[in-house]
Amino acid sequence: MPATHRSDRHNVEIGREVARVRRAAGLTQAGLAGRLGVHPSLVGRAETGAVNWTIGQLARFAAALDADLVVRLAQGAQGNRAGGTESSNG
Repeated sequence: MPATHRSDRHNVEIGREVARVRRAAGLTQAGLAGRLGVHPSLVGRAETGAVNWTIGQLARFAAALDADLVVRLAQGAQGNRAGGTESSNG
């Protein structure tokens, strides 16, 4: 799936949160990279939103930070945009 303006914004938000948790854990970008087994530049790119995140990547970063990965879907102010129909599964 190609990146969009909306996904770019989310990538930046996720990157900022990764940076916040990394700093709170007392880690440098190099320290986190060492835990992940990646080059420090990948951590820097991730923290600036230059990475189009997958759930797997988020899970790896969370584990390396000893953090929980929590995903929450919330209906936005624009409501259901997929055709105006609603369904209930419960």
